[in-house]
Amino acid sequence: MNLEAALSALRPQVDRYVTRDRVRRYLSALVDTPAPSTAAGAMRVPVLNRLLAADGAFDTGRLRLDPDFGSVGSPVIFTGGGGTEKPFWVFAHLDTISYLMQPDQSGRVPLVPYCVHLMHDGECPANAYRYDFESNRYRVVAEGKIESSGGSPVFRPMTPRVQLRPGDRIAPLSPFADLGQGGLFTGLIDNAGGVAALAVAAPVLAEAGVEAMLAFPDEEEGPVGAGNQTMCRGSSRIAGLLPPPKLAIIADVQQGGGDPDADTRGGVENSTRLGGGAVLSEFSSLARGAVTPLGLYGLARRMADVIAEFGVRVQESNNAYSSRSDDVSVMMRTPNVLLLGYPGFNRHFDRGLPRAHLDDVVNLAKAVVYASVLGSVFEHRRVAMLRDS
Repeated sequence: MNLEAALSALRPQVDRYVTRDRVRRYLSALVDTPAPSTAAGAMRVPVLNRLLAADGAFDTGRLRLDPDFGSVGSPVIFTGGGGTEKPFWVFAHLDTISYLMQPDQSGRVPLVPYCVHLMHDGECPANAYRYDFESNRYRVVAEGKIESSGGSPVFRPMTPRVQLRPGDRIAPLSPFADLGQGGLFTGLIDNAGGVAALAVAAPVLAEAGVEAMLAFPDEEEGPVGAGNQTMCRGSSRIAGLLPPPKLAIIADVQQGGGDPDADTRGGVENSTRLGGGAVLSEFSSLARGAVTPLGLYGLARRMADVIAEFGVRVQESNNAYSSRSDDVSVMMRTPNVLLLGYPGFNRHFDRGLPRAHLDDVVNLAKAVVYASVLGSVFEHRRVAMLRDS
């Protein structure tokens, strides 16, 4: 179980397939497809299917996409042989933040966040979505903007003569745009970056013969409430259908600094730098979420050192703060959870438009493939440690 040899064996496939242009193509398509919670599967699965088909991902039969795994409303990619029992799991949530409506108050619609609302004062473009019975599609019925004052959000529609009603869902709109700084971009990054990275990594895992499940849960965004299980409902539904894996990775956008989305311009030193690579975190939400086992974290750090020699960058969080994500569900199925994401700021439009770096998403896609060897190596070393003790 030589870690260095296992990682080196994957390098030719990773370098050949995981390219900057491919990741950008996946990322921009997903960013430009907003996906409010509980509608993400219908809105983004066609995008995933089109991208993977165009790259020939389904041609060998070693990769298959289930658009509604177990009828729980979320798509899943399986690689390797038949069956759904897989030793390697990776999660990246498919849905974007959205808001529920309350009664109109003179043209301003008070909103109930179906997410963690982080914008205290400010505004962002947004659309109102509605299910259309005749076409059996979700469609935009009003354009407008979300305004927040003192942390209380409202929707101000700009489309004339449209009567919004219960059942309409408000979601921010932020198209993909390069910022002209060597890979920096803006757009609806949370969690298009994680989904893009996993979708690009999936065919490499399939080619390498890795038995994996890559899950894209709908309804990760949601009310935090008083406990973990009020959020990340989509991943709970998926994880409950399967035997536990040897290793699970949660890939989500992570902010740096001591406060959510604080950056150097805000006077807080960044713990994770845009353009510095994927982000490895030891625990989430000040240990309210998953805590990576000591030996597994040490193994992941060793992996990061090895693949740095391949040109793949993984930066380490300083544990100031890493948000909970689908780890709060998966940690109930296995302790072997690794938090491997990418840095970004203003992911919920906290202080302006979101921003992230393309190279960090590329590094995340590569790191996910390399991390597929860690489950077996960790199990082998853990058994040896118990035996020798």
